[in-house]
Amino acid sequence: MNTLSVDKIYSELKFLLRQNQSGGISTTDFFNAWNIEQNAYHSDLLGKWQARSNGKSGMNTGLIMNETIMTDLSPFIIEGSIAISSGTVTKPDDFIYGLARRLSVSSVEYLVNKIEHGQIFYVNNDTIDPPSITDGCYYIVEYEDRYNVLPTAATGNLLLDYVAHPTDIKYGFTYDAQNRQVYNAGLSVQPKWSIPTCIEITKRTLSSFGVSYKDKDFQNFGSKNIVTGDS
Repeated sequence: MNTLSVDKIYSELKFLLRQNQSGGISTTDFFNAWNIEQNAYHSDLLGKWQARSNGKSGMNTGLIMNETIMTDLSPFIIEGSIAISSGTVTKPDDFIYGLARRLSVSSVEYLVNKIEHGQIFYVNNDTIDPPSITDGCYYIVEYEDRYNVLPTAATGNLLLDYVAHPTDIKYGFTYDAQNRQVYNAGLSVQPKWSIPTCIEITKRTLSSFGVSYKDKDFQNFGSKNIVTGDS
């Protein structure tokens, strides 16, 4: 997936500011605002996906849109393997939403059924499919920062596919002899979004600063990056 570097994003910012003859915005202020907007955009996408994944059948257009949303979110879908400790699995720090769960014991994978809190008593006392290591029958219950595994004596790793928070991007720089900022890719954290999404988040960020622009400016900028392969 082609993406824009923070240097390219900031270059477009400076170009648009010159067009508008506006005052300067520091890299720190701009990317603090950019990170706020990318988190809001990420939340919007996840909310739309959750609304379309509630079990209702719908038209094909809805299914296509759902696939498009998941494609946009794909850089933030993580496959984790987390050790079970005393019947508990601690969620990763960047965890937002769990997608799929399996349990791995000695390289053998088992299906894990997620249950609600009110089902714990009934599952533990089920005469047909109670939690059982011998039968490979496992359940999990979700809490704010962890999953509890049934049976509590379970060992191994929980294989967890989940949607992660976007990492704050950072414009890293050093100073030259004239004490001017010089972009440094090694000190920077790059966005994971596609080029169109980076442009959309940048537009939202500029709007939050009150900067006016024409959509054609961004269309030209996006087209230039796609044609030249700049990232």
